[in-house]
Amino acid sequence: MRVIWIALAAFAAGAVNAVAGGGTFLAFPALTTVGGISEKAANIACTIGLWPGSAASILPARRDLGAIPRTIVIVYAGLCLAGGALGSVLLLVTPVRDFSLAIPWLLGFATIIFAMGGRIAAFAKRNKAAPRSLAWIIIVGSVQFLFAVYGGYFGAGMGILTLAGLSLTGLGEMRQLNALKVVLSTMTNLSAAVVFLFGPVQWQFVTPMAVSSVIGGIVGMLGAQRLPQAGLRFVILLVGVTLTIAYFWKVYLR
Repeated sequence: MRVIWIALAAFAAGAVNAVAGGGTFLAFPALTTVGGISEKAANIACTIGLWPGSAASILPARRDLGAIPRTIVIVYAGLCLAGGALGSVLLLVTPVRDFSLAIPWLLGFATIIFAMGGRIAAFAKRNKAAPRSLAWIIIVGSVQFLFAVYGGYFGAGMGILTLAGLSLTGLGEMRQLNALKVVLSTMTNLSAAVVFLFGPVQWQFVTPMAVSSVIGGIVGMLGAQRLPQAGLRFVILLVGVTLTIAYFWKVYLR
C-alpha cells in the first residue's frame, strides 16, 4: 500500500509539473510520511523518480524549441548539466541532520518562488528587448548555472527559477521560454539523477514513481489547456505553505 500511495503521488506530481509545476510539493511529503524515509533520501527519490516525467514533456515542446538558436540551447543545457551535478554532489556530502535543518528554509524559498511564478511569467512575456551581447549571455548563463546547482541540491521551485533566468535572454515568446525551461530542468535533473545513483536510492519507491510520473506527465500535457491552472496553482501553493510551516515546527519548535 505504501508503494501504491507513493506511485499515485508521483502520478499527480508528473501531471501538475506538466500543467503548472510544483510536483515536488506532492511527492516529497508522500515519501517522508507514507514512505517513512529521511528528507535527504526523499529528495534523491524525487529527483530520480520524477525525471522521466520531465523528460517526456520535451516531446510536445520540440516545435517551440526549434525556434530558439541552437547555440543557446546547447550552451545553457551544458551549464545546467554541470550545475545539477555539482548540486547533487553537495547533497550527497551533506549530513542527513544538516539537510533536515535546511529543509524548512528550502521549502520556504521554493514556495515564495512558486508564488511569484505568475509575475515572473508576465515579466518574461514583456521582456522582449533584453540585450543579447556575448557578455549578457554569459551573465544569464552564470545565473542559470547557479539555479541548476540549487536544482541538483533541492529540486522544488527549480522550474520557476529557471524561467526567471530565461526571462533575461530576450527570447520574447513565452512558449519558447517554457520550451527551453523544460529542457534545462530536465538536463539539471538528469545529471543530478546520475550522481544520485551512487547515493542511498530507495528503489522500491523510485521505480514505480518513474513509471507513474511518465503517465502523469502525458495526462497532464493532454489536459493542460482544460484544467483550471489558477486553481491548481493555488492548491500547490497552499501545500507548499503548509509543508513549510509543518517542517519548521518539526525541526525547530517541537
